[in-house]
Amino acid sequence: MITTILISFMQFSIVAPHSLHRHCIATQGTLYPKNIQLVMIDDVTVYYYNSSAEQEAVVPEWLNHPEGIEFWQEVNRNLKFNRFVMDTAVRVTSEHYNHSHDHFYQAHGRCGWKSDGTTEAFMSHAYDGKDFVSFDVSTRTWTAAVSHAVFYKRKRETDLEDLVRLVIHYESGCIRWLKKLLQFSVTFREPKVQVEWLGAEGLPMVDGVSSGEVLPNGDGSYQLRKSLTVPQEAQDTQSYSCLVLHSSVAGNITVTWAPKKNLANVLMAIVIIVSVVLILTVLFKYLVRRRAVGKSQS
Repeated sequence: MITTILISFMQFSIVAPHSLHRHCIATQGTLYPKNIQLVMIDDVTVYYYNSSAEQEAVVPEWLNHPEGIEFWQEVNRNLKFNRFVMDTAVRVTSEHYNHSHDHFYQAHGRCGWKSDGTTEAFMSHAYDGKDFVSFDVSTRTWTAAVSHAVFYKRKRETDLEDLVRLVIHYESGCIRWLKKLLQFSVTFREPKVQVEWLGAEGLPMVDGVSSGEVLPNGDGSYQLRKSLTVPQEAQDTQSYSCLVLHSSVAGNITVTWAPKKNLANVLMAIVIIVSVVLILTVLFKYLVRRRAVGKSQS
């Protein structure tokens, strides 16, 4: 006779602090493309625009469905407006310095979850690879990194509509983008996680083991259910362990169930939630050549 036993219903959350990055470059002169825009989740590129290609950013295959396309159009409208902001920034800054020929203006914006689950966001700009201004989302203030940047700080501070736009985006919109992209990207991610039930000898069990699919939780983490059904006679004598191996965890996670009497006729299951960190390398020669700017959308 085969029965099932309730071992426990546990949850482990190995949530990596995912973040969304916006890299933007605007130039004057002929040496570089006029505009370059890059949106990344962690180090994975999800949006790339280069004005020299003379076409809009291509919709990735994993967003090529009605809801994904609608979201992509929202992102594209936002970044298209941002090109205008960046073009203005490089123009007025070059005029302020009385510069001509080839110069470039960079912006880096970031939002994401910290390790404690709270969110954070910031933005910074650079001119010709050197810190220029930054925007503190929490205090809603601009800071000039050099004296020559004070004029631009004041220009942005007096534009109240622009200020509201930035605050709304970095307090809520950016995180919403991150959640959406993580949700959609599960269709092409391949979470590398190993979950095994181990018997008394520490060997992986096959008989009685059933596994569900890896499912997203909507916050960048995933869950995987593996259940084990054992014979009734083993309830009071056999110990079992659930072993989880994942690249984001040093070593492993092991949960051991010791036999207890009078626990027959219940489901034995354990739920493991693991976050999946996709690591892809992205070559962005125009940005890396000069400087990795430290913060956001114009």
